[in-house]
Amino acid sequence: MSERRRLGGLAFLVLAGVLAWGGTVASTRAWARWPAVVVLAGFGIVVLLSDRMRWFQERDRIEGAYLLMMMLGLAIAAVAWLVPSSGSNGLLAVGGLLVMIPLGLWILARRRLGDDDPNRPR
Repeated sequence: MSERRRLGGLAFLVLAGVLAWGGTVASTRAWARWPAVVVLAGFGIVVLLSDRMRWFQERDRIEGAYLLMMMLGLAIAAVAWLVPSSGSNGLLAVGGLLVMIPLGLWILARRRLGDDDPNRPR
């Protein structure tokens, strides 16, 4: 397993831990704290175990990079939404962009793969 992937997985787990035990959560969003912690910890476990997961091994590198960028965007957006601060809206926008841009690129790449089929009538 590469050092970057190990550090990325640990970063998700640390973020989940900080949000679980040390993060100040807005009182109107306290109900979403534990589901967010579970999702962030799940992201960390998936990143740490991705070398052993068959589904990840079948994907190419660019799809894996898109998936990791989307996971990071979801993590940033979740924390920005839960934690009350003056910069939360900006972080929410950054998280949304980190989800939407790779998702759009991934969809475009998937459509282009289908266009190369010589047996498909046009």
